[in-house]
Amino acid sequence: MSFPILKGAAYALVQANDMLFYQGSTQTSERRVNPNSEHLLNLTKHYRSFEEAVAYPPNQVYIGNLQPRDLNAIPRPWYENPVKDAKREGKHGEMMPLDEFYGLMKAVDTFELVLLEDGFQKAAAAKLHTHKALGSLPAMARLEKGYAEADLIQELVEVQGAEPMYYKGALIGCVKKAHNFDPALSAHVMMENLVSKASAVYVLALLLDKTDLKAAEVEYIIECSEEACGDMNQRGGGNFAKAIGEVCGLVNATGSDTRSFCAGPAHAMVEAAALVQAGIYKHVVVVAGGSSAKLGLNAKDHVKKGLPLLEDCLGAFAVHIAENDGLSPIIRTDVIGRHTIGSGTSPQAVMQAIVAD
Repeated sequence: MSFPILKGAAYALVQANDMLFYQGSTQTSERRVNPNSEHLLNLTKHYRSFEEAVAYPPNQVYIGNLQPRDLNAIPRPWYENPVKDAKREGKHGEMMPLDEFYGLMKAVDTFELVLLEDGFQKAAAAKLHTHKALGSLPAMARLEKGYAEADLIQELVEVQGAEPMYYKGALIGCVKKAHNFDPALSAHVMMENLVSKASAVYVLALLLDKTDLKAAEVEYIIECSEEACGDMNQRGGGNFAKAIGEVCGLVNATGSDTRSFCAGPAHAMVEAAALVQAGIYKHVVVVAGGSSAKLGLNAKDHVKKGLPLLEDCLGAFAVHIAENDGLSPIIRTDVIGRHTIGSGTSPQAVMQAIVAD
């Protein structure tokens, strides 16, 4: 039996303090119930700088500058023992600050929902145009138009319910709703969708830049994030995969989305391996962007214990599954673990089903 292979992978992190504060579900829920709570009042004191997030040892592992085993030699807590001279660029990935990411959200927005303040947009564009993996994408042309005045942004947020975009505490942009009354196209949902799309575009561009995979070679894309797009007629029935592939120039690919909470990537990898082993496609990409709702999910505990906000990054990944080349790691499709419906939901039962059974 010729098993499919894991041909290449890329990983991305976007450090997003202000998004954690304004879009993270723990904070949005707290703001509704108790807008003057101690948690919200003290939250910003626990922010990390971008440089601190880059130097956090697990983040350096994620982008490929350290091996997982290297963490054994670093004393805990890791946030108190940063990696010296840490770089945002890694062998397998990269980290991005929030100002650049807001610019990327504007670039991938095909419906002109994202508005950025004139000076902020120009500054973000200047950085993105020189980015090795992103700078040459045709979508970057959107950063050369559609500038907004600060007064207009404030009015859209305060009067028309646009979702605010803050950077270092200042209102620098917003995301407008895509429909007057469709709740699936509200400004908040559009913000979440664009965050997921932009971070997936980021990591897919990194995959193309850091590996031998050519955009025209990809035949199928499986997107497996924790977001869903659609409208009132099919709330989660949209297609992130093809929208992401379009931005990155995967003109010969089709694709679809797979959903299963945080287990989505596991299912997507099985599906990708099956498609390749069956001979249906030679090159499949599994990709997922980050979730703004998950930022600071456990922030209350971090604040109570005096820790920095360690959940301050959007995570994204892209994996290339291909036909066996005799060199790359294989995916053993004959020993796929399954968490069956009847196996139970306790941690022990889950591990028993996936690993032992």
